[in-house]
Amino acid sequence: MRLLNALKNDIRFQIKYGFYFLYAFFSAVYIAVLLIIPREYKSITASLIILTDPAMLGLFFMGGIWLLEKGEGLHGFWSVSPLRPVEYVWSKSVSLAILSTVSADLIVLSAMRTGVNLVLLSFSVFLGAVVFNLMGLMAASFARSVNHYMIIVLLPAVLLSMPPVLTAFGITHPLLEIFPGTALWHLINLSVHGSRSIHGRMWMNLLIWLGIALFLADKRIGAALESEGGGGT
Repeated sequence: MRLLNALKNDIRFQIKYGFYFLYAFFSAVYIAVLLIIPREYKSITASLIILTDPAMLGLFFMGGIWLLEKGEGLHGFWSVSPLRPVEYVWSKSVSLAILSTVSADLIVLSAMRTGVNLVLLSFSVFLGAVVFNLMGLMAASFARSVNHYMIIVLLPAVLLSMPPVLTAFGITHPLLEIFPGTALWHLINLSVHGSRSIHGRMWMNLLIWLGIALFLADKRIGAALESEGGGGT
């Protein structure tokens, strides 16, 4: 019940500060781009757009959310909140992942219409977005300002985006397959092509990264909130 209430509050917070409007704007732009892309390039373009934007926007937006909450003094209430760190982390990452998933589905349905495995796409984007959001949340907890966050998050963004982009353009290596972004790109690309297979290796990759990111985020965010909450009392 606590997690559900936190999730509702995070969604209201995101609506209040225009995150839904921004996702809608970006989605409209990408739909327009895909509608004019030649058919032979449409699938790979859609895959990369969904990977680098709806799934990864949360990596950058998470910093804005954290800093907005910090600026409003909301973290100072942590010491009297019944919410556990892991629930706070889940709520933040899942709320933006839902938005990413809806955005990805709308882009594909509007621009491609047929031949897409929407179930595979939705689950892939959701799981990948949760992983990216957790990493963004951890990075945000070290930031003192928006500019500082943009510097901090640059390395994680490159590590998450470059391996799948290289893979998409035919530059492959076994080490690139370790990164969560590569697994996510494979799943997105397969779903755009209407694949019905299970793709267990790629799901396992994302689930392992989910476990690692959740464990680290729970520890880091718990310590950060405790510090800020203690400082506000």
